[in-house]
Amino acid sequence: MLDSLDLLNFLLMVVAASVPFYAAIRVRRLNRRLFTLTFLLFAFAFCHSLYHLFSYLGMDFLAYVVFYPFGALLLLAFGIYYWRMGV
Repeated sequence: MLDSLDLLNFLLMVVAASVPFYAAIRVRRLNRRLFTLTFLLFAFAFCHSLYHLFSYLGMDFLAYVVFYPFGALLLLAFGIYYWRMGV
């Protein structure tokens, strides 16, 4: 049962990552700060979706050792960038 939830989470996070990706593409030449902010949000969402994919596939090393901490670092970078730069 939990494996199917990881697959569903993967699919939903890919859909959720498409929104900041589209926003980043649309504003890349208009506002550099907003581009960086939306790209960091996209990178976090996509990295988190990969965590769920590899967890579903049973590749626990990639899921828990690579993508989970990397996603946390991206979320932290997003928060620090938002706090320091603002938009």
